[in-house]
Amino acid sequence: MKRRDFLIGTGVGGLVALGSVPTALAAGSRVREENAKPGTRDWLLKNARVDASKIRCPWIEGYCSRTSAAAGDKVEIKVSTNPAAKFTLDLYRLGYYGGEGGRLIERFGPLAGSPQPDPPTGDVRLRECQWETALTLTVSADWTSGVYLGKLTAQPAAKNTEQREGTESYVVFIVRDDRQCDFLFQCSDTTWAAYNRWPDLWSLYDDGTPPHNWYTGPGVSVSFDRPYGRYRQIFDAPLSQGSGEFLLWEFPLAYWMEQQGLDVSYISNLDTHARPERLLKARALISVGHDEYWSLAMYDNFKRAIEAGVHAAFFGGNSVDGVLDIRA
Repeated sequence: MKRRDFLIGTGVGGLVALGSVPTALAAGSRVREENAKPGTRDWLLKNARVDASKIRCPWIEGYCSRTSAAAGDKVEIKVSTNPAAKFTLDLYRLGYYGGEGGRLIERFGPLAGSPQPDPPTGDVRLRECQWETALTLTVSADWTSGVYLGKLTAQPAAKNTEQREGTESYVVFIVRDDRQCDFLFQCSDTTWAAYNRWPDLWSLYDDGTPPHNWYTGPGVSVSFDRPYGRYRQIFDAPLSQGSGEFLLWEFPLAYWMEQQGLDVSYISNLDTHARPERLLKARALISVGHDEYWSLAMYDNFKRAIEAGVHAAFFGGNSVDGVLDIRA
């Protein structure tokens, strides 16, 4: 599924099955081999910035064409720079890496950036960008499954007074695989999309009328085809700008699991929805962070995996609470 898939609607659901979690380390774990490689803290934003709305970084922001990708898949990176500016994209995989938290995969650029239009308001308040592709990545077979952050850094002309040198934000996607693994870490990206307010008061909880205070009801939808901005329930946190909720709620557990050398692979919520066979190749399924919005297919696929003998553990709050409708 590409990032133009969107979710719509709310409801109530629940899943409470929990099995014992295996603790044995997998021999020759690819994740342990990955974390033996040199890491860096350069993935951290050093010059984050938001505009007066405190929701977005219009100077440089972007999104990816897919929530997740496997080896051989192409991921289109859509970027807007306003005003026009050259920029670089540094791609990192997040993990432990001796405590550094990330490893540089590759640097791209400088690339030419230009302002991209804010999308019109569609039916049920849908804001869906159709930005130009700035860069297309092909997922390499040697990219270990994990969460990949692209750090965007603007490089405006020296005389440009509208933008500080080196303004930064993120794009994010998941690299998945189909191997047997001990733990399958489900990233909560449907919930990232639900709470995303970009460009201004356009989360699933905003109906466009004051006081913009936790609306829940019909007539609202959200798209993956837009940058991640500030979250509906999060105060100013520009150091996570563009990364969804991964850095806020999920990264600490991923960091710890990879520090321990556990055999972990990563998937998107949309993979749970569309690729149920992947769940059966894990010994334990892990729901992490704010994993609120599930489709009925996700619920059914998770439940069938548990019934087939796969363990499940939930490390988060408000899990499996909202029923969503995923559409192409």
